[in-house]
Amino acid sequence: MIFEQLKAKGLVEAVDPDLSGANRLMARAQKDLKTAQAVVGTDAEWAYVVAAHAVLRAARALMLAEGLRPRGRDQTRTLLQTAGSLIGEGEVSTVDDLEQVRKKGQHFLEWADRPISLYELEATLNIAEQWVGVVAKRVYAKDPQARLL
Repeated sequence: MIFEQLKAKGLVEAVDPDLSGANRLMARAQKDLKTAQAVVGTDAEWAYVVAAHAVLRAARALMLAEGLRPRGRDQTRTLLQTAGSLIGEGEVSTVDDLEQVRKKGQHFLEWADRPISLYELEATLNIAEQWVGVVAKRVYAKDPQARLL
């Protein structure tokens, strides 16, 4: 299991679960998805970046809910690998797909030199929606009362 390997290398550490923080991040990830969908016709690249952030926020929310924290270098990759391992490959896109979304979003933020095609954006929105939905179920299952507030 990837998670066990990351833990053995010291790239993931156990901390107290933070359900309040996890719920805030999940709510923001869901809002990010709505924002991305709202700006698709106006700015495809920015919609892509916002969808990529939704993926990362959901992954971080899952780790907080599970009582885990990435450590060391390249924490976003560790974050996605760990969250993907916790969810399981059969239920959502692969960790490699999520990592590709993150890399392209980050590249656009730093360089803004490469347009995002409508096809690529639609595929990314689909991946992000699927990921955030699956992660939200898992996070909210840990604290069912939070959804009532």
